[in-house]
Amino acid sequence: MNEKNNARSSLFLMELIIAVFFFSLAAAVCIRLFASAHLTAEKTTNLSHATVWSQNLAEAFYAGKGDISGISQIYTTAYSTPDTVILFFDKNWNLYGESTTDASYEAILTASKRKASDVYSDVTDYNTNLKGDAMVGDIAIIDIRNTSDVISSMPKDSKDIIFSCSVDYYGAGKEAE
Repeated sequence: MNEKNNARSSLFLMELIIAVFFFSLAAAVCIRLFASAHLTAEKTTNLSHATVWSQNLAEAFYAGKGDISGISQIYTTAYSTPDTVILFFDKNWNLYGESTTDASYEAILTASKRKASDVYSDVTDYNTNLKGDAMVGDIAIIDIRNTSDVISSMPKDSKDIIFSCSVDYYGAGKEAE
């Protein structure tokens, strides 16, 4: 009879060990899914904010008729050169005006003057001849939390770019013929 109880006890312990193993495995999968969901939510939030700030910079570019100095007057905390405006943001996407060493995100807008016929080359399909120049801007929103340096020029194919787009302005008085 004692052997029968030992056999049942060992069988019960074996079932218990297998059940604990499966619950542990399920818990590990759940924790991994929660961590993945958190990272996905963070990426989505960053993309949303980056899109909004890109749109803000594009609208400022249009309002300033492609003039970078007008944009730097709108955003007084911006670092600007004659052809570049850089905005810095904290981890909550608030404009950051103090030290750039603590910034988490960066928005870069670079502008250049190009021949309108080159910028709008697809319009020539409609027998339109463009005169003058157009201002072209490139916007990139960059995650700089993992870098120690401020990125002061438009990065080429960087994994840290959250969102990028182009904007152009063909000024008034330079109408198509």
